[in-house]
Amino acid sequence: MVRVRIGARGASIVGSGFSVALDHAGATSALRFISHAHSDHIFDLRAGQKAVCSEPTEILAALRGKFFTKVQLDSAELVPTGHILGSSALYIHDEFLYTGDFNDRDREFSDGFRPPRAKVVVTEATYGVEKFVFDSEQDVISEAADRITDLLRKDKCAIITGYPLGKSQHLQMMFDPYFHGVASYSWPSIEMYNDIYRLFGEKISRKKEIAAGVEAELLDGRSPKVVYMPSYAKRLPLYAEMRRKGAVSFGFSGWSLMGQYSEAVDVDQAFPISDHADFNGLMRTVERAEPEKVYVTHGFTKELAKALRGRGIDASPLSGARGRLSFFLD
Repeated sequence: MVRVRIGARGASIVGSGFSVALDHAGATSALRFISHAHSDHIFDLRAGQKAVCSEPTEILAALRGKFFTKVQLDSAELVPTGHILGSSALYIHDEFLYTGDFNDRDREFSDGFRPPRAKVVVTEATYGVEKFVFDSEQDVISEAADRITDLLRKDKCAIITGYPLGKSQHLQMMFDPYFHGVASYSWPSIEMYNDIYRLFGEKISRKKEIAAGVEAELLDGRSPKVVYMPSYAKRLPLYAEMRRKGAVSFGFSGWSLMGQYSEAVDVDQAFPISDHADFNGLMRTVERAEPEKVYVTHGFTKELAKALRGRGIDASPLSGARGRLSFFLD
């Protein structure tokens, strides 16, 4: 029998001989489950803490300066969630499922999350309101590629921005077929994570890493270029100088469906591409798990719980809801 313990920081589970904190609830726990290596899931990890996670998550966390003791939980299974490399849900028999962040859409480079049946489900709610319904990802990428291609024909530079870990790799895998043969560059932190994706068999074409000696190439304005920069690019002097010289920047996020996204990240054009499930995907995933009870965390928790109750599912929001755009952009 697995019990869910709700605390001020989030949820933990208690079973026969174990107690595991789930992502955000883990600051003081002896054992923690880490769903993936994004900073908001590992920021408070302590050296020597015991944690359950996938191998890629352990490696990626180490690259971000977070070291811990990776252990196994015999009664648990890790289920890939399609969010980023190594992202996993925690599943215990047919009793309990914690999704972490997930994407239920199949892509050429990853399968969408397919939840097993569980009596109790703890789900994320990043895009847990009805305004966040995404169009076909391939259609959106095709539209963005057309706009970028028009720029390249004019010998312009296109800057593609995204989270250094996950989003930037996925954007490269989606855009590489369109821009084969075009001079391409990537920011050092992006290239570092590219190498880990390649280590696990993902196909990302080699880019020239941006360094002091390369900056002049990016500012010459004489040939077409595709440049991958992090989502915090607006804080980088090179980004501002490139745009002053005529480069056009593109951002990719589900948050682009909110009007202030382009201004918040300072991009010229924005497109709704996300590594999270949209509202319909959240609802669909919970229904597939056929739970008796659902807890909702990390995002629009109250709204998603209410929507689930509207479909006859017993759902409750957890404390610590984070549905602000600014939180996900920090």
